[in-house]
Amino acid sequence: MRLPVVLAMALAATPLRAGQPISESLVDCAMLFTITNRAEPDRANHGKGYALDRAKDEMLIAAQARARQEGRDDAARYVADLATAKADKWDAKGMRYVLTQDYRDWMGYCASLIDHLDLELMD
Repeated sequence: MRLPVVLAMALAATPLRAGQPISESLVDCAMLFTITNRAEPDRANHGKGYALDRAKDEMLIAAQARARQEGRDDAARYVADLATAKADKWDAKGMRYVLTQDYRDWMGYCASLIDHLDLELMD
């Protein structure tokens, strides 16, 4: 997933200014990738839902690696706990959240983060 630099910078809007660690942003993105899968559990077993679920898993692995680089002693526990909290955070916004500009900004940020970290998430 490659984005031109100018587009990536434009899409990096609000979440980048939050000042949170990259590991936390990766977990936010992973949980956002599966918001529709959590609302429609059968979707995760095929097609786009399956691809999003696999991408979520790969992002959580990347988040653990990044958390270790950031000095977290128990990166796996940190990411697991954070994933639960982030899933609750995004789910609390309701399924209509995916229709908001904030969601689009976050997804743009996630795309630019994936590109910046050179993560290959989907075949």
